[in-house]
Amino acid sequence: MSILDSFNALTKTLLGVGIIDAWKQAPQTKKASEKALQLAQKKHLREAVIIAEKALAVWSKKPGFWERLICQLLLGKLLDNLTQQLKQWRYQVAQVDKLAANAKTFLKQDTGDPLETQALTNAIAIYQRCTKIIHDDRISRVIKQCQKELQRRQQFLSLVTQAQSQAENRFYKNAIAVYREAEKLYSTESLEKAIAASLAQVQQEEIYDAAFEKVQQAESEGRLQGAIALLKKALTHFSRSDGIDLLQKLQQTLKGREKFRQGLAAEKAGDFKAAASFYKNAKLLLPNSTSCQIRLALVAIKTQAWAIALTYLEAIPGEQAAYLRGFAYAQQEDLQVAYKEWQRLSTANIAKQREILKNLSQRQRLLKLQNIEQLVAAENWEKAKAESTQFLQKFGSDPLVEENLNEHIQPRLEAELWKDKEWKIIADKVEKAWISQPNITTLHNLAVANYYLAQTSPINLLNLIFSLSTALANITEDPSLQDVPWLENKPVEFAAVSLELKRRIKTAIDMKDTNIIEYLYLRDRYRLEVVSLNLMGEPPKWGMKIKDVFITPICYQYYLPQWQSIFENKIHANQKILSSLYTNWGLAVAACLEGDYQRAIQLKPSTTDKSDIAAFAQKFVAYHEGYYQLQQQKWREAIIPLKQAKPEIKANKDWQQEIDRLCGLQRQVLSNFQEHLEFAQFWYNLLESRDARSYLAEYKAEQIREQIANEQISSATALRELQKLKEIDNQNPIVIDLIERIEFNQELELIDNLLKNNKFEEAVQHAKESQHQRLRNIVSDICIEILIKGFKNRDLGFEDIYQLGYWAYELCPDHPNVQEIYRFSQELKDIQNLMKCDRFDEAVHRAKYSEHESIRYYVADFFIKTLLKGIQNRDLSFDLVQQLGSWAYELCPDEPAFQEMYHSLKIR
Repeated sequence: MSILDSFNALTKTLLGVGIIDAWKQAPQTKKASEKALQLAQKKHLREAVIIAEKALAVWSKKPGFWERLICQLLLGKLLDNLTQQLKQWRYQVAQVDKLAANAKTFLKQDTGDPLETQALTNAIAIYQRCTKIIHDDRISRVIKQCQKELQRRQQFLSLVTQAQSQAENRFYKNAIAVYREAEKLYSTESLEKAIAASLAQVQQEEIYDAAFEKVQQAESEGRLQGAIALLKKALTHFSRSDGIDLLQKLQQTLKGREKFRQGLAAEKAGDFKAAASFYKNAKLLLPNSTSCQIRLALVAIKTQAWAIALTYLEAIPGEQAAYLRGFAYAQQEDLQVAYKEWQRLSTANIAKQREILKNLSQRQRLLKLQNIEQLVAAENWEKAKAESTQFLQKFGSDPLVEENLNEHIQPRLEAELWKDKEWKIIADKVEKAWISQPNITTLHNLAVANYYLAQTSPINLLNLIFSLSTALANITEDPSLQDVPWLENKPVEFAAVSLELKRRIKTAIDMKDTNIIEYLYLRDRYRLEVVSLNLMGEPPKWGMKIKDVFITPICYQYYLPQWQSIFENKIHANQKILSSLYTNWGLAVAACLEGDYQRAIQLKPSTTDKSDIAAFAQKFVAYHEGYYQLQQQKWREAIIPLKQAKPEIKANKDWQQEIDRLCGLQRQVLSNFQEHLEFAQFWYNLLESRDARSYLAEYKAEQIREQIANEQISSATALRELQKLKEIDNQNPIVIDLIERIEFNQELELIDNLLKNNKFEEAVQHAKESQHQRLRNIVSDICIEILIKGFKNRDLGFEDIYQLGYWAYELCPDHPNVQEIYRFSQELKDIQNLMKCDRFDEAVHRAKYSEHESIRYYVADFFIKTLLKGIQNRDLSFDLVQQLGSWAYELCPDEPAFQEMYHSLKIR
């Protein structure tokens, strides 16, 4: 049979069973599925649900063989996938509706009090959770409205708080102005009272303000005693912080002036030690310490303590200070600086002294130049260099001396040094030069010397690593790489040079096959240098500097003892990782950055300094150690390091997400319930993320469920514990379900006890007040069951039947069966009310034509029982007996049980 024949046969079969429409419907279903998925991806979940439901509705829920076959041919797993997606979307929509309902509850709790913001804040937070799940314009509008109102209240609260603070500090006029601003937002009774209270104090404040101005005027005129007396009097009637502060300042100033006068007296008497003590005390008390510092400098000069005098005079303006500084410098034979100080002075009597200084300085300078010339002539290059350096330091820049030093003395020294190629000697000497004068040239020499020394002496490989790495950090500033002759004016390709030098370092330290321990030692330090070079930038912008040279971490650590006080930190505060590379954690941090977490753990220092950056480095390494242990699914080993890193993890969203992800993977491999609990607690304590909260709440709830089942805790204790869990995750379905179950069982037990003690009405009342519809259903069913059984056995009277029907209806007013029972009981009540009013004919007529045949039998049975009881007690007349029998006959003429009675009463 051909493929076409097979298709035709299948088509006939499909036509026979009514499935052929599937061929037409399949493309539409595919389009609908794609459309629903697109909407869901954009969070339009409600629209996605509607489209998916319509798409699935046309397909049979119980497909036959041919339907399954055609679905498989045309749609594959599309229907199954769409069904699963629809379940998920419905769940998400239901979750949003539940969250929105919770948010509405919070909004209903909001009383409108502008000082209360918690309900609004909670509602906004819940609504925002909704927007993460679903796109809903209505929710977005509500969020904007709530946020606008919250912002208004927060502004109001800020103003009220500010005004209260002003009022508490007795700045009542300021407080009133701020209260008025708050009143524009909300007008409340408490605000009016606060304004009134401040207004009552304004008169006293104005009296105080006037006195305060007089005190300030007296202070500016130097009348401190009068100012203090006036201020004390004002503060007696109106104490305020600005007055108290001013009084303290005035009293201190007065005391300071007295100390200063005592210092002058002691200085005049020649007691310089006492004078200095008085001046120091005065300096602490007086608002302007310039006079005290000048007097201290004069005391130091009188005792020939020139350096101490200069420390007191530093940055002090004015000619007096300049004169005293010049005098102190001159006494120290620092004539150039002294001349500069006195050059600014305008007084005539200083000119002569200034000219003497100038002549002395020139003579001193000439002698130094002659000495340098003699040293050069004698080819005493080392001494000539030292004298030239000292000259430049003392007399400043001099082109002749600088040229002589750079063009003649320094080259001759270097030539003498390098010509013998004694690399150990050369390396030691250039290192001394580098330490004494750290610059690009001495760094270049150090790197070259260490490079050649490492070729013959591998023990110096560490020196090669840090010196060459530091040279690479400054390579673009190296003058030896500017205008290289053989490049024919082409620029040096610094990137290529850098790569080649790094390759040579790697080759030099590659001894893993012969000495793995030494290799790892050098590899760790080289890695630190490379990582730091990458973070410093190319050319470098950040890092530690010594003068104009950037220093790499190993170089920094190596020369820290010599340069500790002159390093310059050029690292921005937010570049913590780069800073941490310069600490003793640097090796471990670099290993972490390169992903070598095991080695980082081994490289952790046993001791560390207490600086903030070292603390960060420790947490950085601890995070990566914990990260590594979680990768290996060894969560217990991750506990301590991740606890140490917790502050940094809290501040880093990427770290939080990674730990969350790894914890999620770790959770999947756990099987022991107790381990789940311990791990969940650890995860929650670390991050308190949504997944951690949900996970911990889930397993804590299961633990409580198990304790209840094993009767280890009471339901009341379980409820308290579950309420605590809601503080962790207030939307956890397992916790909420277990709370509802326990509350349900508690209420059911209470109602059961009430029923056993015949407190039926109380049981019904408790059921009515319960939040559990299932409980109301149960009690309603009990009412109906008693009603039906009692009606059938004729154990219940009219009132009992009606009451039971009414209770059942109160509990479940929307249930069709309950509604029917209620109507039935209501009809019996109406019939009884007619009989109570002696309207028996109407009651019989109502029963006779009732749609419930059982009512006719019940009423007829009631007449027969009344009749028999009357005959037995002989308290009914024959006519009444016969009337009762007639009514019963009218209702049930053919009832076999009543025939003998009818016959006896001759009713036929």
